Amino acid sequence: MKSLSLFCAAIIGVLSVAGCADSAMSKLSDKELRKRHAMCRTGANLSAPEIQVCKNIARECERRAEKDNWAC
Repeated sequence: MKSLSLFCAAIIGVLSVAGCADSAMSKLSDKELRKRHAMCRTGANLSAPEIQVCKNIARECERRAEKDNWAC
């Protein structure tokens, strides 16, 4: 039962971070976004929260590319 509670808490935490991460990513400079994107591409054995952050970074790269800002 304790592991189920921890699992639920982890899922809620990841979803909370995922929801507000896009606005945080939009505030990153191109240089910082490029740096984080490179770390995601070369990262191995990423945890679930790290994978979600990398997905948010990729989404921000795509958003900027749509505006002809090829930061990544």
